[in-house]
Amino acid sequence: MKTNKKRVLGFVCTSFDNVAGGLERQIIRTSESLNLKGYKIYIISFDNNAATSFYQIPNQIEWLQCGNGLKPHTSANKYQRVKQILHLRKTIRKHKITDLITFHHGIFPRVFLASLGLNISNIVSERNSLKNYDFIKLNKINLGFLSLFFADKITVQLKSYVKDYPFFLRKKIYIISNILKNPVEKYKEPDLNSNKVAMAGRLCAQKNFTPLLDQIKKSNSNEIEVSIAGEGGLRSYLEKEYNELIKNSTLILKGNVENIDSFFSNSAILCFPSLWEGYPNCLVEALRMGLPIVTSKRMKYLTEFVENNVNGLILDDNEFLAEIKKLVVDKDKLKYMSFQSHKKYIALCKKNPIKDWIKLIESNYQ
Repeated sequence: MKTNKKRVLGFVCTSFDNVAGGLERQIIRTSESLNLKGYKIYIISFDNNAATSFYQIPNQIEWLQCGNGLKPHTSANKYQRVKQILHLRKTIRKHKITDLITFHHGIFPRVFLASLGLNISNIVSERNSLKNYDFIKLNKINLGFLSLFFADKITVQLKSYVKDYPFFLRKKIYIISNILKNPVEKYKEPDLNSNKVAMAGRLCAQKNFTPLLDQIKKSNSNEIEVSIAGEGGLRSYLEKEYNELIKNSTLILKGNVENIDSFFSNSAILCFPSLWEGYPNCLVEALRMGLPIVTSKRMKYLTEFVENNVNGLILDDNEFLAEIKKLVVDKDKLKYMSFQSHKKYIALCKKNPIKDWIKLIESNYQ
């Protein structure tokens, strides 16, 4: 049993260096909210000292870079990795951290080894559905996944995800949704009179932007304008593959967008074609601005966020362009779906994730 002392929390992720993702937003929102409740908070990443955060980190929260010379998201030999783990351990001890909250199991082996024997509570906050293993080369039975057996607690964002875990891990699992911005004070329609279709997220295979773009390219359609907010490794591929669409302004690659509310409110529809998600942050942000949603049948389990023919359409990927073209001219249907998206967001905001986080953290000390 751990002694009842002041909690010092370390939120651990791979990288904060100019990353404009949902995970980074959630770490900042969660750490800031818990700081206001009296917890001392550190954000820890495997970046190096030259890294810069895309999002502003509150002054009262210190960012600790523990890359120890290694570049995030790259492999390293055992000697280099051990040195990085020892550097992280030194940092944990120096700042007297009592609870480590690791954002996704892929980096948890490093965090667990760094904290071994330090009487620290280890929580893994899983940010993806385990369905991601259906779409990536890595086998589900890997070191990161197996390390979950050494976690004190695991959090997932949706109840439906619990059944994806082995039975003997489920007793460790807590369901904690993401912290959301307050609803807009008064519902206002987005630009439903336009032909603008928004997509958002890291430019990577997971976000699956290509089916809609391929359909537009093949049909040589100019009936809609697609804007993608986000940055990532696929930018050069998208620029080359869809060069003609970019030239005629059918496709706009916006890069990282600071004002996501404005981006969505200037659109008529969000196309959300991801292969998998954890908590669909860009989808939720689009709901906040009242956007109708077009998404894949892979996302049919996200009933809290999207219902077919209520606030959006749930389709096969090969139907995206045809159905979007029909929807974008059906203004009455867009108006109905827009208000239903607004209502979905109001319902999501009734949850109290900070209360759930505090209950989880303090449960380790009772």
